[in-house]
Amino acid sequence: MNQKRGFSVTRWWGIILKEFLQLTRDRLTYAMIIGLPIVQLLLFGYAINNDPKHLPTALVFGEHSQFTRSIEAALRNSDYFSIIGTMS
Repeated sequence: MNQKRGFSVTRWWGIILKEFLQLTRDRLTYAMIIGLPIVQLLLFGYAINNDPKHLPTALVFGEHSQFTRSIEAALRNSDYFSIIGTMS
């Protein structure tokens, strides 16, 4: 009689413990599990720039009011945007 068994937390925990025991025997794998994410955090932490400059931007205006002209002037004065064109 072959019955399906549900998820067993005890068996799952046993597998987790077995794998951690295997890791302690293999120092290189343990170092890779700990060391590589730290190296990635350091590399990508300095490589990613969260301060973008001169993003190419096109403006589309529905009207030419004082408000839209002031927004356009503010965007042109900003170092974050590089206006490549406008369209009415």
